[in-house]
Amino acid sequence: MKSKAKRARNLLHNHPLLQKGGVHQKSKKAERRRDKQALRKAWFSLSA
Repeated sequence: MKSKAKRARNLLHNHPLLQKGGVHQKSKKAERRRDKQALRKAWFSLSA
């Protein structure tokens, strides 16, 4: 019986660091910080 030739495997296919790719957007931490800054700015503009 003839054996099949082994295909080369893509070892990076399920690599954890490659799963971080995708749409570039701000992190949740950056969004929370921006919201807090906007709230403080609004609060101080009302009191002044």
